[in-house]
Amino acid sequence: MERLIRASDLKRQRAWTDTLIAALLGAPDALSPNPHGWRAPMRWYREDRVRDAEATAAFAERAERIGADAAWRRDLPTRTFAAGEVEQLEWLDDPARIALFHAPRRPRMRRARRPPPVVVPAPPGQRFEVLRLFDPASLDS
Repeated sequence: MERLIRASDLKRQRAWTDTLIAALLGAPDALSPNPHGWRAPMRWYREDRVRDAEATAAFAERAERIGADAAWRRDLPTRTFAAGEVEQLEWLDDPARIALFHAPRRPRMRRARRPPPVVVPAPPGQRFEVLRLFDPASLDS
């Protein structure tokens, strides 16, 4: 019986990244609705495909660069699910033929703050300003 691993569990429990998943695994084997509202569907990968990808030189090179804060996760047991345990599982026909592209997040660009406007104080004794939009002499004619 095939065991499945969620993409979120790969990231959380096995220290994978989205870029690494797209590069080494490609398209998921199956999809299921996300129970957390209107979000992207959950991606499921067969456990044998994950183990084969972890045996490659590309993954070994990446695993060497994992920091100590994430490396301890590699020793934890990873949750796997039988296909019958997942509700509304939709198998994809041929994941090897589906192109999957990962666009890494761009850092948020902060706008430069504008300096506050310069406020000219009113002269003492004057409580309001008279706006003259036209010449009062032109009204007399």
